[in-house]
Amino acid sequence: MEKIRLMIDMEKYKKAELLPFFGTSPEGECYGADNISLLKNGRRFMPVMGEIHFSRMEPECWEEELLKMKAGGVDIAATYVFWNHHQEKPGEWDFSGQRCLRDFLKTVKRTGLKCWLRIGPWAHGECRNGGFPDYVQHATDYEPRTNAPKYLALVDEFFSHIGEQAAGMMLKDGGPVIGVQLENEYGHCGGPADRSVQIAHMNMLKGMAIKHGLMVPYYTATAWGGACAPEGTLQVLSGYVDAPWDDSTEALPPQQNFLFQSYVDDHGTGSDFEKEAANQSMIRFNQPFLTAELGGGLQVTSHRRPIASAQDNASAILCCLGSGANLIGYYMYHGGTNPDGKYSNLNECQEVGGHTNVPVKNYDFNACLNEAGRPSASYGSLKKYHHLMHTFGEELSEALPCWPEVMPKDAADLEPLRLTVRYIPRTGVGYLFVNNHVRLSEMPEHRDVDVEINAGEKKILLQGLNFLPGKSYVIRFETDREGNAEYLNASVLCRLKDRIVYYSDGEESVDSADLTVLTEAEADRSFLFEDGLYITKYEDSIVLEKEGCKYVITEHAEEEITVYAADGSKKVLKVKTAADTETLTEEGFSESVLQDQGSLLEEEQEDGKVLSRTYTLEIPELAATDGEKIRMRVDYIGDRAEIYKDGKLAADWFTTGLPWYIDTKPLGISGAVTLKVYDSDNTIPCKFGQNVYYDLPVEKGCALKGVSFRKSYYKAVE
Repeated sequence: MEKIRLMIDMEKYKKAELLPFFGTSPEGECYGADNISLLKNGRRFMPVMGEIHFSRMEPECWEEELLKMKAGGVDIAATYVFWNHHQEKPGEWDFSGQRCLRDFLKTVKRTGLKCWLRIGPWAHGECRNGGFPDYVQHATDYEPRTNAPKYLALVDEFFSHIGEQAAGMMLKDGGPVIGVQLENEYGHCGGPADRSVQIAHMNMLKGMAIKHGLMVPYYTATAWGGACAPEGTLQVLSGYVDAPWDDSTEALPPQQNFLFQSYVDDHGTGSDFEKEAANQSMIRFNQPFLTAELGGGLQVTSHRRPIASAQDNASAILCCLGSGANLIGYYMYHGGTNPDGKYSNLNECQEVGGHTNVPVKNYDFNACLNEAGRPSASYGSLKKYHHLMHTFGEELSEALPCWPEVMPKDAADLEPLRLTVRYIPRTGVGYLFVNNHVRLSEMPEHRDVDVEINAGEKKILLQGLNFLPGKSYVIRFETDREGNAEYLNASVLCRLKDRIVYYSDGEESVDSADLTVLTEAEADRSFLFEDGLYITKYEDSIVLEKEGCKYVITEHAEEEITVYAADGSKKVLKVKTAADTETLTEEGFSESVLQDQGSLLEEEQEDGKVLSRTYTLEIPELAATDGEKIRMRVDYIGDRAEIYKDGKLAADWFTTGLPWYIDTKPLGISGAVTLKVYDSDNTIPCKFGQNVYYDLPVEKGCALKGVSFRKSYYKAVE
């Protein structure tokens, strides 16, 4: 038997103190903050924020993809406004098409989501020059990211355009925008070294934003790595499970983001730009623990191709929640595709001064929803924590974390059980968070664990708990006055009126008159709505709600949805999606459009060694009704691949070991296209050398293996 003790210091529970952040909509919806959490209509709430870049997506896709995010538990859509996506040369502005911020904000409002604008002016985001136009990046008569008058005049013009685009879209006007992030990693990734100069510049940016109508309840600044987050802003923090930007081409040691730790200051994020002598941390403990960049995935680079597993991401988020975070913000939640520049490509690359090389077009990020809008396994594994936050967030957000007597010495110490407790003295309710997973590491099993919690005069004992390797857990317990605890040896998912739904490591679910325990796989496939919990048969299916109606998005000919209603009843709905004339393989590919291989058009060699092969493909016109998508899957061997349409680069991909999916409609891919595959040894010139780190097994060579097509159906759930 293993026994773990925790001591809750009742004296450290914070007294609520309002912070100067406030805003109200015309309908009376009120947002604020205190030193513990964000507030909505005077009550604590624990929102989920997910990054999606409007200018990296075709406008016809915005609404459906935002609704998928909402179905995944996202409350707030965050987006960068990349300066060079709208202006590459002085006087030439473009807010049309996919660059139209105003149309995007209208779409966000229509979906019922809120919005957080990350206005820079410097953004990073694996964008060319971090989002600066070339003429700003290479200016010789002023220093960017300072209060130099010439620079401020240009930023003022940029902010004026954002203000025009966002006019009427602020919360105070009835719009969706509740937050604005100023700059990004300022003082950590560039900017002057002097802290007083940094603060003066951040204050200047805030004043300029307000001048141009960007008046919101919340102004934020990134605080990790010693970045500048001055008074007048709420600090937001970060944490990724790996570092694609790291110089190494080897596996990295265990990261601190798999530990429970208060107000984690992740110096690893943005370390590619970090100054030799970084500023001291500005993290303030009189503010709530909020995050903006927790990895919903990882964007690969030419020299590093790490793939975050669903459990990697889930464990990192659980550690953040268990450590006291009261806003979970993902970067990225939805992948995208870089728009075409008028004068240059818009991706980060070493050739133009970037730290790393990333694809010209692809910004997939292996996110919860990928570049083509397809859900990854992380979409489900993280969603179950969003159910928890939405159901129990009000009580959980007031609870401070407390730590066990014995903790890991460092991130690489895998023996001690990693856990923490967030306890609410007012109600006697607590949450035990356990993480028994560390990326690329083998963890021990912990069986028959007793957790003893000293909470003032209460002695709370949770007995006989079991924790498997590679898993994470959230156990909710309720205590009486004497400290006697009621709990299940299962993780809590959500509440349906008076019924609490759990999930466990078991292979079968349990549903009785007073108890529902799902399997973890069922929890991952669940979608929470006001009328109940909807569980799909397939992990890559999505149930979303639009204008009061439920729809299923799936790649399968039939979907079976189990509904646990709020009134305690249970039913099974069968939704036929494919037409009788369509024949699907077990993998979901339409047999009528399978292609084994394209035609070899050209082979490039040097000294008898293959550098690349170019193929011609004939993409058929495939029927798709409104809401349906046709995705192309390309299987190949090589370092990377590119698709050209009419001689123009339409899509690209760095090999990771995962399939490459392309949404054909927004890219206009049909008819004849060419596919260029680069040999595994023909890597992009890189200052870190030509070795490439892969997480997943990758076959070496240079060949197209096959192209196939997959239809995503969109059907009403009745």
